[in-house]
Amino acid sequence: MKLKKIGAVLMTTMMLFSTVAGCGAMPSTSGSDTETTGANNAAQEETSDNGQITLRVVDWSDGSATQRQEFHKKFEEAHPNIKIEYTMLTVDQFKNTIVTMIKSGDGPDLFPIPVGLTLDTAVAEGWFQPINDYVTEDFRSKFDPASFAEGVTDIGDDWYTVTEQMPVIQCLFFYNKDLLQQAGVTKVPSTYSEFREACKKVTEAGKGNAYGLIDGGKQMNRMDVMARSLAAAAGGKIAATQKVLTDNGVAPYDSEAMREAMGLIKGLVDDGSIHPDTINISAPEARELFAQGQAAFLCQGMWCVSQWDANNPGLNYGVMAVPVPDGTSNTYVQAGELSPWMGIYKQSKHPKEAAEYLMALYDEDFGYQQSNVESGSFVSCIPEINEKYMTNEHMKEYYTIAQETSKVVPTLVKRDEKANSFYAEVKDVQPSLGAIVQGIIAKSITDYDGSLKTLADGTTTEWKRVCEAVGMDYNSLEFSNWDPTKDYTDADYAALK
Repeated sequence: MKLKKIGAVLMTTMMLFSTVAGCGAMPSTSGSDTETTGANNAAQEETSDNGQITLRVVDWSDGSATQRQEFHKKFEEAHPNIKIEYTMLTVDQFKNTIVTMIKSGDGPDLFPIPVGLTLDTAVAEGWFQPINDYVTEDFRSKFDPASFAEGVTDIGDDWYTVTEQMPVIQCLFFYNKDLLQQAGVTKVPSTYSEFREACKKVTEAGKGNAYGLIDGGKQMNRMDVMARSLAAAAGGKIAATQKVLTDNGVAPYDSEAMREAMGLIKGLVDDGSIHPDTINISAPEARELFAQGQAAFLCQGMWCVSQWDANNPGLNYGVMAVPVPDGTSNTYVQAGELSPWMGIYKQSKHPKEAAEYLMALYDEDFGYQQSNVESGSFVSCIPEINEKYMTNEHMKEYYTIAQETSKVVPTLVKRDEKANSFYAEVKDVQPSLGAIVQGIIAKSITDYDGSLKTLADGTTTEWKRVCEAVGMDYNSLEFSNWDPTKDYTDADYAALK
């Protein structure tokens, strides 16, 4: 389909937020069994004497590393004139590296938007070009209609990015069935007290070899996700990671629900139930130590499933919902939100070949989508793929619990067109929510009530400043008709106007 192009309004400032989803570091891979060069390899010739071109791709998709490697082999076999130079970074490395590359005018041909940066800002800064003219007429029609959204994949009639997967929450808890059995835990915990007691029993039974909880504490984004999901499960009104909402006119970081969430984490620290390496390791490292039986619980996303099935097939584990405070019922965590992923660099010398790469990623003949669905890496944007290949039992368990225990929360971008300018201008207040969790685990923060109050007050002041700066009504941040036990719908947005 050909879509009419429109111009982008140049924005003069850009703010990159802390990264959210994704896990962390994995080695770079290439479909040609040759060593993949780093993202700063600007000197390499992009077209060889024999007409072969090098297509440079950079991202952080470590949860599907094996599948991408196989995809690259098939793609290069089908396109002998194209060599893929693929670099995989951690989410933190990616954010800093891609900005440096683009500022130097040497961005890769294909790369995703850093989590927390809006498509509007990326396009205004000259990062991406529309893909409309390079993809086939029927390419878009194979996607789930819900995988497109204004300001996420599209701007007006222009299509800029594809979504890698359908959004699924990244905060469910995996548990090691063998460790729980050995510690005498006979019931999968569902409440804060049950969870804390189970962690304590595993730690005591482990005698220094196994602990209750482990996670990638070095990654602030993972700590932020854990805190927000625990607070939401406690009944709190709090936006998804990197999104902004007020509750009764203020930033909701020192709410009763958030204090309860931090209290649970502090209790685990006091019990000695958190793996001592947690504060110093990334999410992939935590995932590996969990697989080795060093912890009974891990709070991460569906991406773990394919990694364990491939590398730890004997791991006896299950999936459970985010625990809730004792006596609490009918509460939900924030549902996953659609996010932009891969786009074509505006200055790419090979946009046609880059589009071929994008289309192949979603082509059943190349196997990338179905291999990820079969292995449990993610839920595809292509409905037909999910119907045919979602057979992994752990994936289905994760997906079922995620659907049952999450609700769509309101988002500012859908309410106010000035939200993109707001997000480009707003600055994080420190210590951030993720940093407070890190401080609790490291025992450098003992008065988390005070830290949460400082964060809430400072953030409220910052949000008011930014609203005034971009000409947005501060009241737009408040969704007075939001019921956290129900999905927030288009009708709810309409009711506020």
